[in-house]
Amino acid sequence: MTEDDRTLVSYCPQEGYTIHVLDMNPESITHELEDLSQVEKYVISDEDYDKLPDTFRKWKEKYLKQKPAEPKPESSVGVPELDPDYQKAEADKIAPGNRCRLKEKGHRGEVKYVGKIPDMGMGFYVGLKLDEPFGDINGKIFGVTYFSCPAKYGLIVRPEEIEVGDFPELDIDDEI
Repeated sequence: MTEDDRTLVSYCPQEGYTIHVLDMNPESITHELEDLSQVEKYVISDEDYDKLPDTFRKWKEKYLKQKPAEPKPESSVGVPELDPDYQKAEADKIAPGNRCRLKEKGHRGEVKYVGKIPDMGMGFYVGLKLDEPFGDINGKIFGVTYFSCPAKYGLIVRPEEIEVGDFPELDIDDEI
């Protein structure tokens, strides 16, 4: 829209259109409006705020008086404590090179890593190279390589999610 004498209607705008305006005039006041640090902010003292008849602070005080106290999360029943050695006993029974099967989905693979992965949370994890591309990694988690496998063949699970044993790689004719 470079013709200054045309109106917006002459461009046939329709509902849902977006108009992007660039003010190329260096003397325009719009450049001053973009700097929000120049805008004076309204500040009210706590004493003046408390004098107002209907405020959020007064509503909150009234609400908290009417509402029964909730137990604090520390005293909640059923909340597990964070254990840096979570599933260590299960992980100690698993070693790289073991064949395994995912308990829930039945996918088979080979254990490639057993240990902690700090970026995923406390406790122990098992890195698997699956026989088929049902995974979501290639052995690298958040830029750290824990094991190596082709893309989509790697999977990280908790030790409780697999069973270790004689689970040979399936042929195409075998059923799971």
